[in-house]
Amino acid sequence: MTGLEFRQPKSEDDRIKHRLYKSKRRRPAGSVPGQVDVQESAGSPTIRIMAYGPDELHEQTCTDLHSVSQLRERFPLIWVDVTELGDANLITTLGGLFGLHGLALEDVVNTHQRPKVEEYHDHLFIIALMLRDRQSVETEQVSFFLCEGFLITFQERTGDCFDRVRQRIRDAKGRVRNAGADYLCYTLLDSIIDGYFPALEHQGEVLEDLEDRVVMAPDPENVKELHDMKRALLLLRRAIWPHREMVNNLIRDEHPLITADTRPFLRDCYDHTIQLMDIVETYREIASGLVDVYISSVSVKLNEVMKVLTIVATIFMPLSFIASLYGMNFDRHASPWNMPELGWYLGYPFALGLMAASALGLIWYIRKKGWLS
Repeated sequence: MTGLEFRQPKSEDDRIKHRLYKSKRRRPAGSVPGQVDVQESAGSPTIRIMAYGPDELHEQTCTDLHSVSQLRERFPLIWVDVTELGDANLITTLGGLFGLHGLALEDVVNTHQRPKVEEYHDHLFIIALMLRDRQSVETEQVSFFLCEGFLITFQERTGDCFDRVRQRIRDAKGRVRNAGADYLCYTLLDSIIDGYFPALEHQGEVLEDLEDRVVMAPDPENVKELHDMKRALLLLRRAIWPHREMVNNLIRDEHPLITADTRPFLRDCYDHTIQLMDIVETYREIASGLVDVYISSVSVKLNEVMKVLTIVATIFMPLSFIASLYGMNFDRHASPWNMPELGWYLGYPFALGLMAASALGLIWYIRKKGWLS
């Protein structure tokens, strides 16, 4: 079952709406719990293994799970990274090999979960949301199984933000080669959370440019861009907020798999989630305020136009009166009082001079009042 069907987005605005409001695949109500039902669109899994200790490293890409059991006997720590979730048998076999709980495996393939941490008998199950790239607000689910001596990660698609962690393992930099699986799990979570900072920096640059355009040259297109920005920030907030709770659970609860040496690093990770939330909330307030700024800018611009038009109309009002007065068709022969100026030698120059004097007098009065400033 694929759930709700949505039209294919065509524009960037449609893509943001699609990512924000789409409903990911969910199991039908009443299904048997603990079943691994993969999505038809998921690709074939790739298993990447890094087994290491303080003095030795073994790295390979494999499809044979029996080699994993052999590596467990040789190395104190094994990281099994599974990319793509299109093979239910492989995921189930891997779960049986490491004793992973069926309910957790069900959450792995149903990728609509929010970031969380769950404790089972001998392992922790953690879910995080990873951004695809700096300019995107699209996320994918990354699932972690933290056990004694090994860490298993499941990713929806190929490509992640873990390359620097892998390189640190290869180069034996820092304490990652000498620490346990909990520290490795921290480094991966920290990479995911820190990946939100470049995305927010990009949103900040876009917001700053939009702010300049709204103040200097407001345009109806700005309203659409502001709504797109607010949608993107809302999606980022929905992704970041539960990470704070998830990391806080790892720090607060006494998990035997989380050592005392790793907790200070998790507190630093928790601090990053607080910073991210502060940035998101600040940007959301700015974006909401820019809507009011746009309305005010448009109102000021409209008032300036109306002021100019009012001044022009005021200046031409006496001119129109004079022109209409001398345009009345009274018979001059019927009475000496009927438009005697029409028979005057300087009548026409007098009418033009009267118009010019009226206009100049009004302009002088308006400038004196400061209405032209």
